[in-house]
Amino acid sequence: MPKKIEDIIVPERKRSIRDIPIPENRRKNGEQPPSSFIMKEYNSSAVPRDSIHISQEEVKPPSIKKTRKGFWWGIGVSLLVLIFILLSIFNGATLSYVPKSSALSLKNESFIAQKTGNDTLSYSVAKLSKDKGVEVLASGEEEVSRKASGTIVVYNSSTKSQRFRATTRFETPEGKIYQVEDAIVVPAKKVVNGSEQPGSLEVTVYAENPGKEYNIGLTDFTLPGLEGTSLFTAVYARSKTEMSRGFVGKEKIVSEQDRLRVKNELETSLRAELISDAIAQVPKDLILFPSLSFIIFEDLPQTDSATPGRVVANRRANLYGVMFKRSDLSTYLSLGKITLAPGESVDILEPELLTLSFSDDSSLDILNADEIHLSVTGDTMVVWRTDEVSLKTDIVGKPKKYISSILNNYPTVISATATIRPFWKKSFPSDGSRITIKQLPVK
Repeated sequence: MPKKIEDIIVPERKRSIRDIPIPENRRKNGEQPPSSFIMKEYNSSAVPRDSIHISQEEVKPPSIKKTRKGFWWGIGVSLLVLIFILLSIFNGATLSYVPKSSALSLKNESFIAQKTGNDTLSYSVAKLSKDKGVEVLASGEEEVSRKASGTIVVYNSSTKSQRFRATTRFETPEGKIYQVEDAIVVPAKKVVNGSEQPGSLEVTVYAENPGKEYNIGLTDFTLPGLEGTSLFTAVYARSKTEMSRGFVGKEKIVSEQDRLRVKNELETSLRAELISDAIAQVPKDLILFPSLSFIIFEDLPQTDSATPGRVVANRRANLYGVMFKRSDLSTYLSLGKITLAPGESVDILEPELLTLSFSDDSSLDILNADEIHLSVTGDTMVVWRTDEVSLKTDIVGKPKKYISSILNNYPTVISATATIRPFWKKSFPSDGSRITIKQLPVK
């Protein structure tokens, strides 16, 4: 019987590895195809038979050296960018200049200073106090009856000075009475800078009776003797110090020899410490000369010591010193010694090196004196003042190359150096707060 078509046509099968001919020489030797061959199965209907091939590729790992080099290059570039940004943000400029200067020689030059200072050099008086104590061996005990005392300021707002006799009484709101030992005169009110100020006077008052009950703090006082008159409200007083030292009873005493020794020790140390403190506390625009200062010492009540058989001897030092404005003193002492153009002013370098002294007995009462007579000796330098505010305004936003022409308007500047940050900028910042004006020392 006739065969079916399926029996006659041999179906085409997929090509496999078995159909790849093996060279005869390898077949005879029993060799197998290399295991490194990459074998893939292809669809014979999609891929031409002549295009089928086997390939072998060599895989190379990346170079570690090249990877590290690239990493560090990236870090370096990032740092440069960061530095550039920081320099651009924190930009600024400094103009350092050397001022005009001249030598100044003073040889026992006499002059007068006044408290008002209308036509001459003015001055003011600094006041400073300091207490100190030291332990000392007690030599025994004695019966003590002592009145409390302290300093008050008496004010007078009337148009006339007021005189009060010795033992004039001052009364606290609680009714405690304190008295002055000597007669006093309280000046009338005065006008200062267009406003009225009451006249004033510092005095020491003593309690009416001895005892601790009169040891009180700061308070106000009236004058009971003026009650019923118009002066009762015009004249009054206020404490400057506490009332202290009032005591009745037995108290340890110190031998006269020890008392004198401790007194000298305390005065020596208090003098040095007080002058040092006064100089340190004076404002920068003022200057105080120790040679124009004097110190008044006073005894303070002794106090108990934590050490058995000992007491603490106490002493107070009150300093009164003449002060000047540095600028006023510099200008005044330079008059007639150097030539100043209109509007120019100078500063004395290290005025502390000058020797100033009283040329008469005006130092005996500098608190109440209206003027003092002085002399000065010393060699120093003066420097011309430069308007640094105007100078900064003139260079804001200006190119650095214009600095020479700008400084032509400042004859008090001898030379100057400008530094602008970052280094590639050629102009001063437009923000004046980023510009620093610095005066260099003269040679």
